[in-house]
Amino acid sequence: MKSYRPAARKAAKPFAWESMGAWVRLMHRLFALETPSSEHYQRTRETARALTVERIRECRHDDDLARCEAMLMEARAGWLYGLDRAFTRAERGTLLVEVRNRRQLLALGRQAPKPKGARMDPRCLPDDALKRLIQSHADVAVVDRLRRERERRAVERRG
Repeated sequence: MKSYRPAARKAAKPFAWESMGAWVRLMHRLFALETPSSEHYQRTRETARALTVERIRECRHDDDLARCEAMLMEARAGWLYGLDRAFTRAERGTLLVEVRNRRQLLALGRQAPKPKGARMDPRCLPDDALKRLIQSHADVAVVDRLRRERERRAVERRG
């Protein structure tokens, strides 16, 4: 007895968008199509799932991130096949947190989050900040640590 097997699906296409704004426009185009077919649903799901935390972290445009944030917030607004079907609630929450964190970083003028570590680690300070703190810091113990770091850097430079 021969059983019915659906035709093998094609491999996913490479990303058809180059920026977060292009992704938002493409998703709106897909949502506008009211074609209740499994191919359309699959294409919409694959395009939506192309949005990852890494791609959000690469985005440098706040307006694109704002549009993406609005889409994630309105995921259950009743679109034909929206982001609520492509992502679980936890995944949408993770992406939404990442978008908001990225927007906050861009508003602060940063491209990456601050590195983890001690509040004021002299090894992480640039030379000009080190020199300025040696001249102006009120705590003598901190100034001594900063001077030791400056001497260590001088020894490293000499070889």
